[in-house]
Amino acid sequence: MEIHVNGWPTIERQLQRMDKRQGEIAQLLGMTPAAVSQVKKGCFLLNPRQLEKIAIFLRFDEDMRSEFYSELFNARLVCREPPIAESARESGHYRVCLSTRGAVRRKRRSEIPMADIALLAGYDPSLEPLAEYLLRNSPERKNDAISGIDVCALRVGIGDSDTGLPADSLIIIEGGRYPESGTLNFVALRDGRCLLREFHPEGERIRLASVLRDSGEDFVWYRDGSPGPVSWMHPVLEVTVRPPR
Repeated sequence: MEIHVNGWPTIERQLQRMDKRQGEIAQLLGMTPAAVSQVKKGCFLLNPRQLEKIAIFLRFDEDMRSEFYSELFNARLVCREPPIAESARESGHYRVCLSTRGAVRRKRRSEIPMADIALLAGYDPSLEPLAEYLLRNSPERKNDAISGIDVCALRVGIGDSDTGLPADSLIIIEGGRYPESGTLNFVALRDGRCLLREFHPEGERIRLASVLRDSGEDFVWYRDGSPGPVSWMHPVLEVTVRPPR
């Protein structure tokens, strides 16, 4: 999948299939043709409502929507500043699913505990694993192809904007594993906020890097014995981004 912060390869393919022109996208969004050319170059980001307008206009089916939003999400993870350089670094790929039937179609599926992020306010990692806490305190279960010890799903709420994801998005994490260098992690801070950050141990320094545009600052602290800002964090296995309503 070619990465682009506005999903332009998918847009362009569908324009060709439907025998439409780039100028029609400009009219749809109320932009000048020159502005759309800047969007195509990745010089600035389309917002969620503009993206959804395009998806409706180009009649994306379920698979195309999934491809479109996957391209967007992965591109915005790896690209810090537009325009996109072809030499952008490698990153883990996170599939974005817009179907209510689940993220990835596989034969073997299992139930994993699921809850709103708000439920984590009562969680103490020193007392029990995260998955056990969710099993005990939430009646919800997600039937999913991803399974394993301590795998669980967290739903983003309206007040969870610090994650950088829209409400009703799902984050599947592996609560029984520690983060590895360069991986995307779900991070619970001591001040109560929950974020998505890349984990970068750098000698005596630890850095949690912001991965989504406008999702907040990086966090840096040193291994000098004083407590850092993090209460706990675990690796992200999959992200399901829900489109705006």
